[in-house]
Parts: sequence; C-alpha cells; structure tokens
Amino acid sequence: MKKPLVIATMVVAMGLGIALSLVWLKPKPVELQAMTWLGQQAIPLPPFELKDHNNQAFTHETLKGKWHLLFFGFTNCPDICPESLQMLTNMVNTIDQPSVIDKIQVAFISVDPDRDDLEKIKSYVTYFNPEFLGATGDYDEINKLTDAVGILHYISKSGDTDDYDVAHSGSLILINKEGRFAGVFSSPHDSQKIAQDLTTIIQG
Repeated sequence: MKKPLVIATMVVAMGLGIALSLVWLKPKPVELQAMTWLGQQAIPLPPFELKDHNNQAFTHETLKGKWHLLFFGFTNCPDICPESLQMLTNMVNTIDQPSVIDKIQVAFISVDPDRDDLEKIKSYVTYFNPEFLGATGDYDEINKLTDAVGILHYISKSGDTDDYDVAHSGSLILINKEGRFAGVFSSPHDSQKIAQDLTTIIQG
C-alpha cells in the first residue's frame, strides 16, 4: 500500500473513532413522565429573604445543598393546597430509597402573609408531613421568588377584611442542589410519576 493511501486510511479511521466516541459520550436525554426539565439550562434564583416555620432564614442561599420541591399557596385554601400537600405526602411515601428521600425537601410557601404567620404555617404544613417545611415573608420578597419561577398569585380583597380569596398557580417548582430553578411539575399532579421523575433526576 502506498504511503499516502496509508495515511489517508489512518485519518479516516481516526475520524470515525472520534465521531463514534462523541456519540457514545453524548449524554442521553433524561426520560421523564411529568416534569418539564431545564437540565443544564437551570436558572439561578435572585436574592430573596423569607422565614421558614422555625423562624430560620429561607433564602436563595439556604436552598443550596438539597433538591427543593416548592408549592405556593395559603392555609385558608379550600381545595388545591390541602389536596396538593396530601399528594406530596403520598409522593414521598412512594419513594422507597432513603438515599433519594434524604436529598429532597418539600416546602410550602404562603403567598398570604397577612393571615399566615409562621406558627399557623407550621401547624398547617406539619399536619400533612412533619418533614415538610413552610415559609413566608413580605410580599416584595415573596414576589422576587414567584416572579423568578413563573408562579402567578393574586389576592382578591375588597376593603379591610380578612375574608378574601387568593388565586395562585398550582405548579410545583423544582430547585436543584445548586439553588437553581431546574424544573416544573404542572397540574394535575400524579404522585407516582413525580416520585419516579425525582428519583430519575437525583440518581442521575
């Protein structure tokens, strides 16, 4: 075989080898059932300052280190909030792997701070699951978080009264362990599908 032909053959072989290695090394798309996953496009959260139901800081910094599943609502909610919190309890109970459960924190964020003080939130949230965390804060601080993750909420209030309704999105927001907005579970929710998706993501 002539030398130029040998070199050409080697170049082609190397090119094929590189191409195949790129295909094999390319990350497979994550197969999920219920979540819109942002993956590597996860979005950093802006600074915000809330308090959790133990009167500890609940901020963009304290979200780091664990995967957080956030639900936004209010304790006087007649249906969506209690149903969602019960669903989340069922979801947690569905995951039978302690290594996964230990990495997840479910948090309920009240968007009705005028009526929901920390003690009321604690009683409400821990009724469903003692491991769940509740939090709230000033409207401006709440809005910094809700705006960043696309949660809509609106208080329909007429005059000086405590009898009013709060409209809010029913989506669940996933924050990754780097404290970035990583995914959305839109309603209606299926506890088993959410449990499977979280297990898939956390186990990598």
